[in-house]
Amino acid sequence: MRPSTGRNRAAMAAVVAALATAACASRVPPRGPLLAPTLGADVATIRAAVAAFVLGEAALEQSVDTLLAREADFVMDGVALERQPRLAGVPGPGTGTVNDLQIQLAGDYAWVVAGYAWVGDDPAGAERGMATFVLQRQGAGWRIRHVHSSHVERWTR
Repeated sequence: MRPSTGRNRAAMAAVVAALATAACASRVPPRGPLLAPTLGADVATIRAAVAAFVLGEAALEQSVDTLLAREADFVMDGVALERQPRLAGVPGPGTGTVNDLQIQLAGDYAWVVAGYAWVGDDPAGAERGMATFVLQRQGAGWRIRHVHSSHVERWTR
């Protein structure tokens, strides 16, 4: 594997920015010949990786870092982050759930728009958020390269 160069990082940043912008621009990412959803093992693997990340992140488990690409980055409510919690609306350890996953594939990249919820010790303090995940196929697996999450107002039960 070749070490990353400045040109490779710049190209990757441009791809991630374009995919994240397209996915964040609307609730349903645009579809086209190269962006049509693909059924099969990739979709199942991507769905499982995103769900595992959200559930592990909600519990503040360090093991979720194995799902990340080496240079993964996180943006929460417009702020770049480097340590847990890295999802908006996750203030501490609790239980997470994922809903409304929308997956799009384009070659070795995928993006997922997902809603998620977090519940701590007090169910009245439940939080929810929305996130866009950009994943990259690396070797035989998919790794999370970028996560942009936003807090959604607290709801009552």
